[in-house]
Amino acid sequence: MEIYQELAFGKNESAEALLYYLYMMADGEVTYSEEKIFDAICNELDIDYGTKETIIKKCKELAGKNSDMLNIIMSEKIDEQSGQNWFGVRDSSKDARIIWNLVNLGYADNMYSEEERKISKYLVDKWSVNLEVYQEFVDIADTMLALAKQKEWVLSTFTKGRERDKKKKKIELEMEQLLSDVNLTIEELTM
Repeated sequence: MEIYQELAFGKNESAEALLYYLYMMADGEVTYSEEKIFDAICNELDIDYGTKETIIKKCKELAGKNSDMLNIIMSEKIDEQSGQNWFGVRDSSKDARIIWNLVNLGYADNMYSEEERKISKYLVDKWSVNLEVYQEFVDIADTMLALAKQKEWVLSTFTKGRERDKKKKKIELEMEQLLSDVNLTIEELTM
């Protein structure tokens, strides 16, 4: 019996959410930052609170059997269901969006762990996502992390005033541009 039958939502969206939550568990701890991103992703997928809680419960049950999240993802065929459209066909832009979400979740706790990298690389290979696209996402996430740290430094170093606000705004604009670049890359894969 497939685990998706227990969920009250579409199979593909549920599989995608299961993938994200298992991924978040890969390094042994689900952080508040990861939970915030997961909530935003569930909102994008139109997954309601009850379904999200069912997904989390199911992930915890699956993890109780095995601490190797990649093995769980493969054995439960979550890797095969995530990203498929209604006809079972892969969509390269959707696959890239999922990979970006995984990388983004990986960096949420300021450390892209080896377990998270292993899952991401496995999916990049399995779904034939261009390695340059994956590397672009990792580079952007690295840059976003550095910019977030720079923003913290600016806020703690400069006294309130125009100079501080100007530096903060510049960093925020750079971060927005990077997110725009990610969206453009994903959109280009649709063409």
